[in-house]
Amino acid sequence: MARDEALLIERKLPTLRFYSWARPTLSLGYFQAARDLPLKEIRAQGIDVVRRSTGGKAILHQHELTYSLCVPEVGAMQGGPAQAMSTIHQALAAELEHQHGGTIRERGQSTLDSDHIGSAWCFEDSSPLDLVLEHRKLLGSAARRMDGWVLFHGSLVLQRPDLNPDIAELGFAPDLDGLTKALGGVLNYRFEDGLWSPSELRQAECVRQSKYATEDFTLKR
Repeated sequence: MARDEALLIERKLPTLRFYSWARPTLSLGYFQAARDLPLKEIRAQGIDVVRRSTGGKAILHQHELTYSLCVPEVGAMQGGPAQAMSTIHQALAAELEHQHGGTIRERGQSTLDSDHIGSAWCFEDSSPLDLVLEHRKLLGSAARRMDGWVLFHGSLVLQRPDLNPDIAELGFAPDLDGLTKALGGVLNYRFEDGLWSPSELRQAECVRQSKYATEDFTLKR
């Protein structure tokens, strides 16, 4: 989380990251109140807890793939976060549908079998731009803007977790090269493997120590 925020603070190069989590981890949305969930009981199950720099509700990162995209608000990313998110989701939906074989689409105005009214969990409280498989939420994203750039965080469920048994699952690890090309194509970027710059790493460590490593930030509100 600190490294993703460092990318937004530094704003040097459009960056796409895919990653999984070393341990089951619950991430709270930036504005979400910690009291929304029984975090003491969740931690007792061996689940770590962090807070994201982007909005939305709680996500259990266990059998899932996280993407992070930090880009300037130009070209296909103009028009505000919602329009940009729809552009990203449509590109991901087309590629995931190709890899999966089933119909994957944006939710639109329908309701889902995975929705639970008032839930504090992101995947049990869908929105129109979320991606859907078999009437259940499969992928959701959130954004944060800073000085003409935007950071997107998104979560793709590979295998549904025990804490959210009603949501969708892709059922396999997707081809990341295919997803990268799909996003690069719609954004008109050619993403290449790269290394963190010294300034990005310094910024990430500063942000980690001041925010993400502190209980005050994790358990705020």
